[in-house]
Amino acid sequence: MLRIVLIISALLLCLSGCAPVAPSTIQISDSKIRAAFSQAATGAAYMTITNHTDTDDRLMSVSSITYIARDIQIHTMLMQEDMMVMQQVTEGVALPAGSEVVFAPGGYHIMFMGLQTELDEGKHIALTLNFANSPAQTVNFPVVAMHTNGMSH
Repeated sequence: MLRIVLIISALLLCLSGCAPVAPSTIQISDSKIRAAFSQAATGAAYMTITNHTDTDDRLMSVSSITYIARDIQIHTMLMQEDMMVMQQVTEGVALPAGSEVVFAPGGYHIMFMGLQTELDEGKHIALTLNFANSPAQTVNFPVVAMHTNGMSH
């Protein structure tokens, strides 16, 4: 009887090694919040989102347990009549299957409207990213000094 149990266990172990790998997930990397001076009314966060799944998805919203701002929005920068303007993204950001979307100055970014906390370098703020098809992810964003070419965010 023990021999049969061992044989069945060995077969199950072999079969489990042949089972398809569970689909990967949405990965967040290079997350950061730009440090801001103490009286700043707004702030911005950046990251890279990689969709390792075989299903298109969307980043729909961003929230925080910490009361960081009156509102947290997803924004992008667009050219309108030779002028770069910021616009809120209300339909979410497309995350095509197998692709990477970079949130960076001059493009997509998370905007904190009506800051309620100081964005001091070295601080960490947890943000929850809410997706259309994938589970929400809470990511710890470090506040860092960022230097750019004069862009406001």
